[in-house]
Amino acid sequence: MGTMVVVWKTIKPQRLKDAEMKREVRNALDRMQRAIKKDYERTTKTWEHKVRFQTQESIKPTGPAVLVGTDDLIYKFVDEGTRPHLIRARRAPRLVFQTGYKSKTLPGVLDARHGGKFGPIATALAVQHPGTEARGFTEMLQKTWQAKFKAEMEKAMVRAARVSGHGA
Repeated sequence: MGTMVVVWKTIKPQRLKDAEMKREVRNALDRMQRAIKKDYERTTKTWEHKVRFQTQESIKPTGPAVLVGTDDLIYKFVDEGTRPHLIRARRAPRLVFQTGYKSKTLPGVLDARHGGKFGPIATALAVQHPGTEARGFTEMLQKTWQAKFKAEMEKAMVRAARVSGHGA
């Protein structure tokens, strides 16, 4: 019987094209960030008080992320709700207000509607505000976008692998 020789040859994969991969992921992050911000802006579309939403994107070892939010206190009060509280006149001798009000937002609904104050004018030294029921915008948007974001990032990774020479 003859001798058998086994030769091991290392197969080296093609080097990843990092720039192309990052570009695909960054483009997907940009698309997601714009879409999520647009949904946040829907919640205040009819408001006289203008809310500015900031965005931030990152690609970390833990994965890609998009942050959309605001530091606007009025938005926070509407989104998270408030407890009943007393409102007193501070900068004037009396509060002056219209007696009717139709909210521009509803709990569990992303789209803002037309509404606002109406009715006769009244004055008081103080009023008991009944509180604001939380609208839950942030929670709804997280539920809406969590799975979409994951799916879009997975598609971006497949495209990134393809453009870098490693996709199917």
